[in-house]
Amino acid sequence: MIKKNDLPGARELKERLDTVKSVGSVADLKERLAELWPAFASENLQEIAIVGAADEGVRLAALCARHKIALRGIADDNPVRQGQSVEGRKVTAVDELDRLDRGTPVIVASHRALLPVRRLRNMRFTNVAPFLLLQELDPVRFPPHMFHNGLLEDLVQNLPHYRELNEIVADDRSRSVLAAVIDYRLNADPEVLDSIVEWDLYDPNNLLIYGTDEVYVDGGAYDGDSIRLFIKRVRNQFTKVIAFEPDPATFDRLKANFAGEPRVHTVKAGLHQAKATLSFDNAGTRGSILTSTGAATVSVVGLDEVLNGERVTFVKLNIEGAEIDALEGAAASIRRWAPKLAVAAYHIPNHIWRVPVEIRSLRPDYEIYFRQHDGGIIETVTYALSPRAT
Repeated sequence: MIKKNDLPGARELKERLDTVKSVGSVADLKERLAELWPAFASENLQEIAIVGAADEGVRLAALCARHKIALRGIADDNPVRQGQSVEGRKVTAVDELDRLDRGTPVIVASHRALLPVRRLRNMRFTNVAPFLLLQELDPVRFPPHMFHNGLLEDLVQNLPHYRELNEIVADDRSRSVLAAVIDYRLNADPEVLDSIVEWDLYDPNNLLIYGTDEVYVDGGAYDGDSIRLFIKRVRNQFTKVIAFEPDPATFDRLKANFAGEPRVHTVKAGLHQAKATLSFDNAGTRGSILTSTGAATVSVVGLDEVLNGERVTFVKLNIEGAEIDALEGAAASIRRWAPKLAVAAYHIPNHIWRVPVEIRSLRPDYEIYFRQHDGGIIETVTYALSPRAT
């Protein structure tokens, strides 16, 4: 019988974490990155092309202008963005970057980096990397996005917690996922994620089993896209959906989208520890977040306060960094009903180990799984299942 630590995923995870230990410090990890990606090292980066003209691409272009890094082009295949001017450059289609020298450093300014990075490499560009790389190499000139802030620091400072994940998870697939996710954080090459991505969000292969009477809580429902996926997967056989969305404009779309479905109940609030009013950055996008500096305020509630003891069978939480607070606000419901959990574990770097620890503190009998549902920093999901549900 093969021992757990001899399984492929366990070996991969140990190798990645042993790399962190052997390199030793954040400064040395950054030096290692600069050696892996010399074209992007601060002393060498004189010019750049950007793929992605949404918020992160616009932010990167402004930073390049500030630091006198020549912008050779900015491209986006979204027709809405093409033709717009960003730092004096017209946004073009990605194929129009074909005019550039193949040695031009190209940064993919998207959290979904795998497919565009592969496409650019297939176009024979030799220096292609995600924006993550610049934020890790030089966080002073390229201040990190929330998802990236302290990635390397957390690996070094909390290495024992990462090692504990080997024992916490219920299958070797989860160890392979963790190994690839950590590899991406260490080396900034999204192609390491290719073999472990399952592209259907919240639909991991052979993991979730649905009944015909599901009560689904959608924390961070946006305009209802994940609700539509749920309804499709249960073949329209369910008892109730309770959808939480704090952004006012997005909530209005959510409510309108399900106005004709009495089984879908919408709540204009975010999920948190308990009822309160918090600051909020109401971007009207998937990135709308609770923040201490937000210009708007929104209501939040604890799930236990809303359910008041009522049954729940499945809880999804993708709430831009408030997942642990929401788990605490759902503690009684989780302990009583042991619902299936799908919890985003990427908005804050340490959530990759803190989320499973928090879940196990509420119900030690839960089986913990990790799955990756996109090719970048996003959509790393912790699944927690009661043994009787697997």
